[in-house]
Amino acid sequence: MDSYEGYDEKVPFQDPKKIGQMEIYSALNSLVFFSSNLDFSNQAMNITIVDEFIMDLEYRYLRSKFEETNTLYQSTFLAAQSQMWIFSAYELMRTWREKISQYLKAADNGGLPQILKELQKPIDYENYTIQRRIDEITQLIKNTELVETLRHDLKRTQMLFTQMELLRMSLAKHQMRKRPKAAVLEPTVGYMNRWCGSLEYQINNGQAIICNLSRREIADGLRAIPTMTVPTDEILKSFEAAMRAPTNDEFK
Repeated sequence: MDSYEGYDEKVPFQDPKKIGQMEIYSALNSLVFFSSNLDFSNQAMNITIVDEFIMDLEYRYLRSKFEETNTLYQSTFLAAQSQMWIFSAYELMRTWREKISQYLKAADNGGLPQILKELQKPIDYENYTIQRRIDEITQLIKNTELVETLRHDLKRTQMLFTQMELLRMSLAKHQMRKRPKAAVLEPTVGYMNRWCGSLEYQINNGQAIICNLSRREIADGLRAIPTMTVPTDEILKSFEAAMRAPTNDEFK
């Protein structure tokens, strides 16, 4: 990354011109049983295309701030687009993870053959979704290594998904993830990130700031999926504790 002109700092975001046009799409389709699902793949295409559009809005917003030409509509439109993108990306990742979790639960309980038997019962019409599930479960039964690959994909994306869930809960429900009774500070307002113009949101539980998250960080996280390593259970447990923050009683 290039140094920020006039400062001895590194820009923490890659130049958009150096980002491949289909990186998010390709990254998501690298996950097991993602590319074979047309609904998943089509939605991945959508958030990839809109990400490019929003990045352009973000950098225009950044320039307009420095040039003092920004308007209220500009920031409002960016906020609306950012939130809709975050919601869509979250729902896509949540749906895929839910599917994989169900497969893993069945595999661990020895229930895959029974699910396959139920799916193979004759019906008087063609159903693409049922046939896809039959194919996927058949693969899992025949290839036990594929089950472990599913487990690894779930773990590799867990920290990113936790961040997405934190942001989605804050924006959509004005609540703390897994802490619905936490009196979070409202409203959840996005402030411009000084490096890329992306709106950055403060995640808090009312007493402590958990972290700041921007839409661009989530997008970059999706792009990084193919290079993610599998974290240990200890690392995931520690990360989860950090993202939940202390309760009011623990503060006292």
